[in-house]
Amino acid sequence: MISIFSGGVRLEQKKSRTMKNRIETLPAPKIIAVPLPGAQTSAQRCVREGDVVLRYSQLSMPIRNVAVCAPAGGKVLGIRAMPHPVSGTVDCAVIETDEAVGEIRLESPGMGAEPDEIIRLSAAAGIIDEYDGIPLFKKLKRFRRLKIDWLAANVLDDEPYVCSGLAVLKENRAAVRAELELAAAACGASERKIAVASEMRARHYARISGAESDMLVSGGGIYPAWPRLLREQQLHGRRPGLIGVQALAALYEAVEQGRPQVSTVVTVSGEGAKEWKNLRVLLGTPVGELLAACGAEKDAVAVAGSPITGGMVTDPETPVTADTRCLVVLPADAPEKKVFPCIGCGRCARVCPMRILPWYLQRQLQENRYPDPQKLYRAEKCCRCNACSVVCPSGLSPAEAVARAAEIKERG
Repeated sequence: MISIFSGGVRLEQKKSRTMKNRIETLPAPKIIAVPLPGAQTSAQRCVREGDVVLRYSQLSMPIRNVAVCAPAGGKVLGIRAMPHPVSGTVDCAVIETDEAVGEIRLESPGMGAEPDEIIRLSAAAGIIDEYDGIPLFKKLKRFRRLKIDWLAANVLDDEPYVCSGLAVLKENRAAVRAELELAAAACGASERKIAVASEMRARHYARISGAESDMLVSGGGIYPAWPRLLREQQLHGRRPGLIGVQALAALYEAVEQGRPQVSTVVTVSGEGAKEWKNLRVLLGTPVGELLAACGAEKDAVAVAGSPITGGMVTDPETPVTADTRCLVVLPADAPEKKVFPCIGCGRCARVCPMRILPWYLQRQLQENRYPDPQKLYRAEKCCRCNACSVVCPSGLSPAEAVARAAEIKERG
């Protein structure tokens, strides 16, 4: 069921089967392929074929990205370029894992760490915000520059099928205030909240009560929730910011225990999976391992990342990344999507949280081989939520047109 609202869409959630489930830890596979974002040259990598690496040791140190640490100890079999449905082609360090190999940890400054030290450690620990794929150290620097005063843990999970954020909140609800305190200290925020799609679900499924219950703030149950939530706070005179709950938990572990971010929690669900689960897996784990753990059908198709903005998995060896929040498994006999011409209904404009006119931009690109960038109104404001494509009754992808229009405007 889809209900259209101004600035969002209410979607049927389809995740009650996983909301009650505890997080299961998937054992380390024999082979992992750890993505090395931003490390395209050997000078930016810390390992090469044949090296034996300790768990948590650095695999790469790119100039403009986070460091990547080894999720498990073992032997480096080589650097391999692999296709990814969300990130495109990525270079990966292929490691044959070995439990007998030891580990090395970062220096842990503890809860009394200075703001600069927290930001530095978030970069060294390779922490990525699972909701948008942005390195945490970049977010913290930006929030400090903008002098935000309202910081929330992002547990919105506003897409269908996904409840990995809620599962992490349930597991770490006693530590959430400490995690927020660290991030707030780094960027100077005085007010701390927990952003959820539904306060009722958070209290019921994650068993949030007491002081944590008072910190809850609802996204309104509409997808995408975060633009509306931030705009609401701005209208109340606040300078708001959101950080994924998994990124906050990773920051807490880095500061308190010296552990870098080497794992993530992924919801595996969909009609092509026998069991719907929340799985904690090492970064670089092949997607096929998760599908097998949930009894996916032999010829099932999986969408990785997010059910709304994710991409189709074409290779079971595709590695799990820090922003892989969900795997939606579709039956092999799922009906093909039919596409029809635009009927001019305007639904795409009504659901856009950034007040863009996707139908207009799509028409401009169709009618003009070289469109005037000045006529591509607000294309650069797109937040990549894909809601316009979700509600299109003709089966078109206006989100792709908006993305192309934004590129044209950027080139000028």
